[in-house]
Amino acid sequence: MTITLDSRWLAQRPYLIAAFITLVLVLWMASGPSTAEQQSVLKAQLPNHNSKPMIAQVKVETRFGQQIHKTIELYGRTEPDRVTTLKAEVRGKIVEVLAKRGSRVIKGQVIVKIALNDLPAQLKRSQALLTQRDVEYQGAMKLNKQGYQGKVHLAQSYAALEAVKAEINKLELDIANTIIRAPFPGVLNTRYVEVGDYVASGDDIAMIADLDPLIVRAHVTEQQIQQLSVGQMAQVTLLNGEEAQGQLRYIASVGNDATNTFKIEVAIDNKDGKLLAGLSSELTIALAKISAIKISPALLALDEHGNIGVKSVKDSMVQFTPIEIIKSDSDGIWLTGLGAQVDIIVLGQGFVRAGDKVEAIFDNPDDSTQQETATTVTQE
Repeated sequence: MTITLDSRWLAQRPYLIAAFITLVLVLWMASGPSTAEQQSVLKAQLPNHNSKPMIAQVKVETRFGQQIHKTIELYGRTEPDRVTTLKAEVRGKIVEVLAKRGSRVIKGQVIVKIALNDLPAQLKRSQALLTQRDVEYQGAMKLNKQGYQGKVHLAQSYAALEAVKAEINKLELDIANTIIRAPFPGVLNTRYVEVGDYVASGDDIAMIADLDPLIVRAHVTEQQIQQLSVGQMAQVTLLNGEEAQGQLRYIASVGNDATNTFKIEVAIDNKDGKLLAGLSSELTIALAKISAIKISPALLALDEHGNIGVKSVKDSMVQFTPIEIIKSDSDGIWLTGLGAQVDIIVLGQGFVRAGDKVEAIFDNPDDSTQQETATTVTQE
């Protein structure tokens, strides 16, 4: 009965339970570590200023500058040196075809023949008439000298004589034009007629392209054109993998209004006719020689401002040097701005910044081999 009364008594007074719980929490917090122990813990957490700071290690290779040609790389297209479309100058039927499509032709070679029709007969009639007009003119001259005939009749006789001569010249020219010949050596790329076709004056007969030399036409910018001159050599790589050398033969003096570029032409020797027109090509023109260093593109880095460059080590300090890419090969790129010699970070560059002190671990090939390579490297 007593227990029952105590439980009811506590239930009616919950503030006593809350006071008891608070007292227990205060006693538990007061039982924590001593001040001396807390100070020892803080000292353990603080860094030891007397300890030696850690220095990063990076792998470094020494690279030497080499003399190479600065180049301009362009994209162009091969084209014939000359292209002409032969046209009929007289009307008539095609009676003979003497050149096949795709065949090589020489200057003066007969391509097709057009029927003469009545041109030979007209020529004979005019030649006979010429004899008559000449006799009449000679007689008029004698009568004029004797005073029996005036100057008007003499002039008419002379005009009739010259008219016949002109008609003969025209007929002879028409007869010659019935034979269509190649105006220069080249390839008969297209023939528009076959035996039996009827052509009128001005109709297309054939198209001939001169592929020797073969021309590569490209366009250069306003900055690039200042570095070019007629006679410079150029390396041409066609899309099918063939390579050839040519000479810069033409630089436009007026730029394109739409693109602000200037047309250039490079002539390639093509006596064997192996190189074709209409192929895409890469054009590399060598400029002045400069000192450059070759590295892997993987060694390039960016600074805080987004500038591209290379991280190197000098006097155990990391340096960031902005560079200019001069040319690229299949196994690396050529850079300027690094001087004649530089110790480039090849491993660990991503963990250091410019101004950091590092321990450089050199991993170079034989220096004599590098220097020998530097003196023997030749560029396109």
